[in-house]
Amino acid sequence: MRRLALPSPFLPLVVVAGTVVVLVGGAGPARAATTVDLGTAGAFAVLAGSGITNTGQSTITGDIGTSPTPAETGTDPCPSAANCVYLTGSNHPDDVVAQQAKQDLTTAYNAAAGQSADASLGADLGGLTFTAGVYNAAGALGITGQVTLDAQNVAGAVFIFQIGSSLVTASDSSVLLVNGASACNVFFQVGSAATLGTRTAFRGTILAHDDISLGDAVTVDGRLLGGEQASGAGAVTLIHDTITRPSCTAGGTGGTTGGGSSGTSGGTTGTTTGSTTGTGATGGATGGSTSGTTGGSTSGPTGGSTSGGTSGDTTAGTTTGTTTGTTTGTTAGVSGSGQGSASTGGTLPDSGATTGPAALAGALFVLGGALLLLLGRRGRCTAAQAPPAS
Repeated sequence: MRRLALPSPFLPLVVVAGTVVVLVGGAGPARAATTVDLGTAGAFAVLAGSGITNTGQSTITGDIGTSPTPAETGTDPCPSAANCVYLTGSNHPDDVVAQQAKQDLTTAYNAAAGQSADASLGADLGGLTFTAGVYNAAGALGITGQVTLDAQNVAGAVFIFQIGSSLVTASDSSVLLVNGASACNVFFQVGSAATLGTRTAFRGTILAHDDISLGDAVTVDGRLLGGEQASGAGAVTLIHDTITRPSCTAGGTGGTTGGGSSGTSGGTTGTTTGSTTGTGATGGATGGSTSGTTGGSTSGPTGGSTSGGTSGDTTAGTTTGTTTGTTTGTTAGVSGSGQGSASTGGTLPDSGATTGPAALAGALFVLGGALLLLLGRRGRCTAAQAPPAS
């Protein structure tokens, strides 16, 4: 046998001898199975209506009780007698705790029976693999060999088997839970009596209308809850068996299956506040004539050269220093055959103050150079206008 695993919400499928068998007629997504709330009955490993009978030494983890009939045989603490129970839990022979648990059992039984089925079952589950869902057998149901319940790594996956009449397991049969399946979320709702054969390894909770009987050396990871019917009749019979109530959260583990997974993704939001400070350079070249007006503040070291010439003559100078202050004026360049160029470079911080004698000298040099250029230009104009010599 091999299983064809399809993610929820597809229909549960099994593959037997290479043939795909669809367990639900028709198309469409499978309905979700919801966990069965056992109420106070969830604290019990064994609960009966008309008494508990044990043969040999059995081990029970969880409470035991019976109501409305308080009769118990072979339940004395071991090793006080040949027929005894190693009990980790409390015994409730028809006390108020057992009475309430029986009422809660009826509620849970009806809740399991009332869920809509995802699939119809044949007569025997042996050799099959099931994913989470609700499965219905109109009549009796058997388990011969191994049945596998696969949670497909979905947390809280729920399996409910609705059985119209009896549940019977053959000797050495087993219920195998894989990929996160939990006995807390496996329920067999049995319409009449349940019988587990010798050395059966059973997983899940049996909610039986009538009796529950175990053969020799049966192990149960779950609960045996019998006598659901209105009269309360329903005995539980044990023979050297081990029953362990699973540790589950209140109301079962997980809730609804057949859905998906949800998560919360958070982002990171940050605010960046910063400033950028840079050093800028200002450079220019003047060829011919350059005029402009500067009003503002300039500060920073200036390294450059200013050259100008009249009819090819060149006046050059280099100033290195810091100029700070406000300059307002007009600069005229060389026209005609002469050429002049100027370049200014430096760092310009926001300052309007004048600092250092070098700054003053630089300013005077610039103004002097401009004055010389202006005088030279006027001299050429005067020479050009003079009358020729006689």
